[in-house]
Amino acid sequence: MKKINFYLSIFSALLVFTSCDEDIIDLTERDRLTTEIAVANIDGLETSMLDVYVQARSLHENNEISLYKQCGTDIVTSGTNMVDVNAGGMLGMMEYGNAFDASSGSLEDIFNGLYLSLDRCNVVIAFGENFEAADQEEEDRKNTIIGEAYALRAYVILELAERWDTAAIVPLPNSVDDIVFDVELLSRDVLMEKVVEDATAATLLLKTRLENNDVGKPSKEMAYLLLAKAQMWLGNWEEAADAAEGVISQGAQLQPLDDIFGLQGGKTGEENNQELIFSWIFNPADQNRPQRTVQMYVPLYDRVPGIARTLEQGARPWSRLSPSDYYWTLFDEEDGRLNAWHKLSWTVDDADAIDTSLGDIAVGDELTSESPYFLNWASNDNELRYLDPTTTKTWEDATYGRTEAEAEGFRNIIVYRLSEAYIIGAEAHWRNNNEGRALTLINTLRERAYGNSSHNFTSLDQETIIEEHARELGHEGHRWSFMKRLGLLIERVRLHNPSAAPNIQDRNVRWPIPQGFVDQVGVEQNTGY
Repeated sequence: MKKINFYLSIFSALLVFTSCDEDIIDLTERDRLTTEIAVANIDGLETSMLDVYVQARSLHENNEISLYKQCGTDIVTSGTNMVDVNAGGMLGMMEYGNAFDASSGSLEDIFNGLYLSLDRCNVVIAFGENFEAADQEEEDRKNTIIGEAYALRAYVILELAERWDTAAIVPLPNSVDDIVFDVELLSRDVLMEKVVEDATAATLLLKTRLENNDVGKPSKEMAYLLLAKAQMWLGNWEEAADAAEGVISQGAQLQPLDDIFGLQGGKTGEENNQELIFSWIFNPADQNRPQRTVQMYVPLYDRVPGIARTLEQGARPWSRLSPSDYYWTLFDEEDGRLNAWHKLSWTVDDADAIDTSLGDIAVGDELTSESPYFLNWASNDNELRYLDPTTTKTWEDATYGRTEAEAEGFRNIIVYRLSEAYIIGAEAHWRNNNEGRALTLINTLRERAYGNSSHNFTSLDQETIIEEHARELGHEGHRWSFMKRLGLLIERVRLHNPSAAPNIQDRNVRWPIPQGFVDQVGVEQNTGY
């Protein structure tokens, strides 16, 4: 059998570890690898590619980790009920408590999910490139599938590099006799170079977002965005700027503020609007696989007398995350994003539950956390937060059959938007001493937000970019890695995230490697854990 050289995650050679440190599985002759059979035809390649999507999106099906990317930054703090989450899960990721350590089961879930996705990508790339198509149509299908695998492998490696600063990758064995157990952890820069390599390969094989017309499939725009992100980490400002321009130039257009996070028209409607570069797809026909993000940013508004639990008000509230006070200081009233992407007040809609002793209100009135009626009702610090303003970027209405009682949904998980390329491009051009182009890009977003050019920037500095990043991309899962890249994560968390400020330490700029992996493979644990 021809030897195939490419990088495969360690999980191709080892049994995915468990937190109880079970022994590595005994390998015998009957355990010969059957992957080559599984991807012997084009349908097999597509099935293997499907495994990547299933593994990667599964992270958002878990209540303990569904919004892990949003946790632990300067623009978010714990909601009143974050304490209901496992201390080793999002609670630890938000507040940097000691329970979020190398033994965390939630950490292990994320680690395993990423590595298993990486494994499937490797299989598709290796065997796909050695697969001989029967005709041109099959050749085109093969190249598209390989392009998807390159893009998603770049996505996974980027996530590993940003979260852990390191990853272990080993050559693919042809059989159990060839398995390599000597594992080396690669540095973040080496991993970023691999992202550059894979993303570049993907740009040559994938269609554009408009040609795909499918937000659930990688496109040239996604590949260029991954390339831009990696180049920013490497400090290659010119290359990062070029990659960001590559995203913008493919033809997709920025959309009206009210349409970007909407659900009108369903999966082929607003959830497929052309500003969305890539999303994890959740199918309401598969009722056993809902996502668990829709309820996390909803405060406990329905505890306030006179406000009923309805889909319009936010449906079932879990109050796990809440935008920080600092976040709200970044907006002025003329910024259209403030009202389009947030809920700032709650409507009195239950006449029978109004407590007239608290004040004179009526059905239809809007209450905020500063309303006298509410302040007269709230009796402790937690209750004072039950009408806190919040983001609605993850909310879901009845489009897919959700009811106000359900703490789950089927809206897609947005991974990347076109506007991120404008932010990255602006920063890259500014750092490369091209402020003119940087201003053009960032002011394009400003003009959409305000409806005119009256609030355009006339000069840029790092703080201006940091603030606009929060206004445009806040609570979409990009802030943690962005602030880490700037070297400001610890400083700004201490300043603006009261939930995390007492606990965050130097070690928290990277995550611990799961201890089971460290023990089985013999790699060195990340510093401080």
